[in-house]
Amino acid sequence: MGKTDERIIGTFVELAALDGISYGERKVADHLLDIWKKLDVSLKEDDAAKKIGGDTGNLHGFIRGTGKQKNAKPILFCAHMDTVSPGLNKKITVHDDGRITGDGTTVLGADDRAALAVIYEAFRQIKEEAVEHRPIELLFTPAEETYTVGASAFDMSVIRSKKAIVPDSSGDFGVYSANEPTLIYFEIEVIGRSAHAGFEPEKGINSIAVVGKAISRLKQGWVDDHTSLNIGTIEGGTVSNAVAERTKIKGEIRSSVHEDALKTFEHVVEIVNEEVDAAGATLDIESQIRLKAYEVNADKAGEDTTLSIYKRALKKMGEKAIPKKSFGGSDNNVLVRHGIDGLCIYNAMHDVHTVKEYTTVEELVKLTELIKTIMIS
Repeated sequence: MGKTDERIIGTFVELAALDGISYGERKVADHLLDIWKKLDVSLKEDDAAKKIGGDTGNLHGFIRGTGKQKNAKPILFCAHMDTVSPGLNKKITVHDDGRITGDGTTVLGADDRAALAVIYEAFRQIKEEAVEHRPIELLFTPAEETYTVGASAFDMSVIRSKKAIVPDSSGDFGVYSANEPTLIYFEIEVIGRSAHAGFEPEKGINSIAVVGKAISRLKQGWVDDHTSLNIGTIEGGTVSNAVAERTKIKGEIRSSVHEDALKTFEHVVEIVNEEVDAAGATLDIESQIRLKAYEVNADKAGEDTTLSIYKRALKKMGEKAIPKKSFGGSDNNVLVRHGIDGLCIYNAMHDVHTVKEYTTVEELVKLTELIKTIMIS
């Protein structure tokens, strides 16, 4: 392993080891502010922390192009600072075989600290080597794992780039998200009537029973080949000797077709309403479209698109782009929604959102080379 490779791994391990679950990314942000400042890059933090109820805002920076690429079109590199839980007190090991893991009790945090590390290391190499590069824009977001809350709170009007690279897709080197879904989060509370379960149960309206009947009529999992429905939690009742007055369900719908996600939610509401009316109960519904579906048009790859930039960079490395259907969603959903030609690309991470998460030295080094190639192309 060369000195540069060791440095890349060191940067990743430092970032990955920092506590920074969603809404608590302060240590990560402070570290990024510090290391980028050493490269004479000033990152500005917005006021998103107050808006989203966290301790960290979005970090944004702009690096002017140099040499013949001084007036080239800028490109944005976006990565998120947060991890899922369990993500506190991580203990990271670089194994002899090149695998990098946690200790099996927490996530590693390669999602998305690997992206933060390689974006930094790619530019550090460019600066040290005095290589000409296009204008580079940076956006590092909090609370991405909770449905892109941080990026959604960012004032996108300050973004100068029309194209964006978002390293946040797992899989083989060269993969990219060919589409990402609409995601509708919902909470439905059924309000029945409380009564003593032993003395006069007939006077009550059991909200748990109403919800149960509704759920039994809903097809969960894959509704069709591109839409899924999941009821994730049920909370109802207070004690065993009282008819349950209130029961709340929380769930989500994902679909690669925005209109079909809306139709599925309408169907859920219709079924619940029918059972509520039949029982004489009432209900309260809250929903939010947290992601909106988009699709990357590969037919336009020969034109001046972010996908074409990605393909050319991969070709220089002897690799090919690999389209992948995604139902995960990313900050790229937000960028695309604001008219930016964004592409969610490969990141060096595997078994994400589990305590078995890992990355490898080889992949981090290779991804750094890819990001660097895009920056100077």
